[in-house]
Formats: sequence, structure tokens, C-alpha cells
Amino acid sequence: MGEEGTEGTVHLLCLAASSGVPLFCRSSRGGAPARQQLPFSVIGSLNGVHMFGQNLEVQLSSAKTENTTVVWKSFHDSITLIVLSSEEGTSELRLERLLQMVFGAMVLLVGLEELTNIRNVERLKKELRASYRLIDSFLGDSELIGDLTQCVDCVVPPEGSLLQEALSGFAEAAGTAFVSLVVSGRVVAATESWWRLGMPEAVLLPWLVGSLPPQAARDYPVYLPHGSPTVPHRLLTLTLLPGLELCLLCGPRPPLSQLDAQLLERWWQPLLDPLRACLPLGSRALPAGFPLHTDILGLLLLHLELKRCLFTVEPSGDQEPSSEQRRRLFRSFYTLVTATHFPPGEGYLLLRHHFHITDEETGSANKQQSHDSARQAWLPHPHTPAPALQVRALPIVLGGVGVVDSTEPRSGRKSCHIRPVRLRETKEGTWSDTTTPAKTLMDVTKRGGAARGEGGGGGPSGAGAESLLPGVGG
Repeated sequence: MGEEGTEGTVHLLCLAASSGVPLFCRSSRGGAPARQQLPFSVIGSLNGVHMFGQNLEVQLSSAKTENTTVVWKSFHDSITLIVLSSEEGTSELRLERLLQMVFGAMVLLVGLEELTNIRNVERLKKELRASYRLIDSFLGDSELIGDLTQCVDCVVPPEGSLLQEALSGFAEAAGTAFVSLVVSGRVVAATESWWRLGMPEAVLLPWLVGSLPPQAARDYPVYLPHGSPTVPHRLLTLTLLPGLELCLLCGPRPPLSQLDAQLLERWWQPLLDPLRACLPLGSRALPAGFPLHTDILGLLLLHLELKRCLFTVEPSGDQEPSSEQRRRLFRSFYTLVTATHFPPGEGYLLLRHHFHITDEETGSANKQQSHDSARQAWLPHPHTPAPALQVRALPIVLGGVGVVDSTEPRSGRKSCHIRPVRLRETKEGTWSDTTTPAKTLMDVTKRGGAARGEGGGGGPSGAGAESLLPGVGG
């Protein structure tokens, strides 16, 4: 979360709520991990004022000084997380979501039982060390935005239908329904069961894979904060190409040894070129040659119902400002818009209200469209014809907000337009679009059998791991 200022510092404190004993302290400066630690007296004061308020039945959630923002949050009356940020422009919303991600990471790797029923503080400290790398990736500069949007980061692969077909076949052969293809922490494609994972594990699992050091194969125990916080599962990862990993979530079976080279070669060797085409998507999210207006410096497309997002600040190659600067600006702009005009919890209904989006405007024939049908509005399944589309997404273009216009003409063509808008606040406190839809920034047309790109996650690339596919160098 250290994007806002090059000299800003973030300190994250984790304490046992009952005793106030520090469990760990992590810091970053200018988006990079730092060894700087807060004095114990400062830690004790920050925890003491929070406990004092609780004794008076007052919930202290945040405080601001001239240069620092502090946010407190307790989880299950057992763990207290405190974050201090001196980064310019840091908002309470960002810090609150950071704490939610941090606690989710702790549950993911340690389990909820160990955190809510602390029997041995020193043993818990040692177990929490496994989460340091993942937590540090939240504090530092990341190319992803899922930690802030609470949506899975997605990419659009050039050959999505081929990858999806191979993924489904491989999942059946491997004996697990939860399989995904991840490039640098973003999910390229996934099975339906993987997409049904709840939050926050849907965001945390790809992010974890991206944050781990490169390895050809892993067998990693994980808990699911939403679906299985007390019973561990196994996260198996197989490196197909450096930076591109196959992830399986399973129980005791299959053993890692069962996923041998012959099984990988059968399903993935014929798709070596489409797999290689996915590698640049780790930073760009969109395939080369994607028709995007040259004036767009960054794009964030959110699907609020499916909890997926597509984020890129590199749509037009190298130009000023730098990608890092665009990323900081984008995160600041998103936080400002979200905190000011879209309060947490109101979600899509509020979005429809503010932008005056109606079912009639989107050509929907069924106002009670099911979740499975809405899934088609993101990127259609290659084997299922999409029904009439509804607007379920909010794209944000660097420098302004965009609106998606989706239609389903009789010809079977699916069109998606992203256009810039000028928003004017009305007397009622809502926002209206004062522009005309005559000029579009993007017009993407796909015929039947469109590729399906699906995604999520965050962290550094896994470049450097040896590929498990025969004939592919590390």
C-alpha cells in the first residue's frame, strides 16, 4: 500500500488483543520493505489508547495528525491490527482495506483457530512468519489493484477459449474442480468452481502465488478465510513457463507426484504458443494490438457482481508519466471516488443510481437475470451463448470516468464501448452524465465463441522458475 509518496512510510502492527503483546511489526518506505521499527513505547501507547476506548464502550477506528494517519481494527476480539501511514494523500478507506487483507493473509496461512484461541504467543509468532512475504507485498508497490477494489485482477488472453478448454480437461484428469492459470498474480483462466471461491481467498490465492519465490512445483497448505478457515487445504502450483503457473486447490488427493510430466505434456504442450502469449499480460493485462484509444493512460474495469477487475496502466507503451506514477494516481483517484461517492456496502445498486443505468437502457429482457447469466456480461463462456447483456461494470479511465454500453444485436455480435464522461453533481446529491455517447474511446466487437479471460491476484512475477513442460527452458 505504499504507492502514494516516494518518501512515505507505512508501519503495520499486529498485537494480541487480550494482552497487548506484539506479534509482529512490518514496515515499508517509498513502496519498498524497510527494517525501521517503532519503539515499544509507541506501540504500547497506540494499543493503550485503543483499549482505553473499548473499556468505555467507545470504538476508536482512526485518527489523524499533521503528517500521519492511524487506523485500528480488531478481529474476533483476539487480534488487533494497527497501521500508521505518512504517505501523502493516504485515506482511511485504503488503510482499512489493507488491514482486512492482512488479517485474511494471516488466516490463509495460519488458520482462524490459531488466531482466535491463542495458547502460546511465541509459537504463534513463529507461525506468522510464513505470512510476512505476502503481507509485505500489500505494503509495497504492486502492479495489481485487487487489494483496494476487493475484486480479482483479470487479464484478457489472446486464445482464451483454447486455454479454457485445456484447463477444464486438465482439471478432470487431475481429479480436482478448482484449477486456475495465473500469470504474475493475475488469473488468466479458471474453472467454474474456482470462480465460486468466496472473498477474500479469491483475491489472496493468486496474490500468494505471485508473492512466493519461483519454484517448479509447490505443495502449499492453506486455509480459506471464508470457505474453510479452520480446516486446511492444499494449494498445488506447477510452473508451465517462467511467470506462468498452474494452480490447483484440493484435499488429500491428488498427490503432487501424480501430476507428472506426461499429464502436463498431454494438455499444455500443444498450447505452448498461446501460453507464451500470456506472459506479457502480467504487466499489461490486455493483449498486444488491443484497440484502445491512445489518450488512455490507464484503465480500470470493475465488475461489481462477479468481483472481478481488469487494471492496466500500460495500454500505449512507454510515455509520460511513468507506469509507477500512473499507478499511484489511479489508486488515489479510485480511493477518492469510492470513499466520497460510493460508500461501502451499497455496491452495484448505488452505481446504477448514480449513473442512471436502467435495464431498458441496456436492452435487458429480464430484470431478474440470474448470477450465471450475469457471468456472461464479463467475458462469455466459449461454449455458451450469452443472453442479453446488462451493464454490471464500472470502468475508470485515468483522467476521468468511463461508461460501458453493452448490447446484444440479433446478429449475435457483442459490442462493448468505453467512452469518457463528464459528471455533474445534481441538487439531489447524485451524479449525471453531461456528455453524449457519439464518440467512443474503445469499440471491441467479438463474434460467437469469444475468448474468455478470467483473472485475479497480485505480487511480483515468478520469472526464473524452471518450466515443467518438456523442451521449454527456465
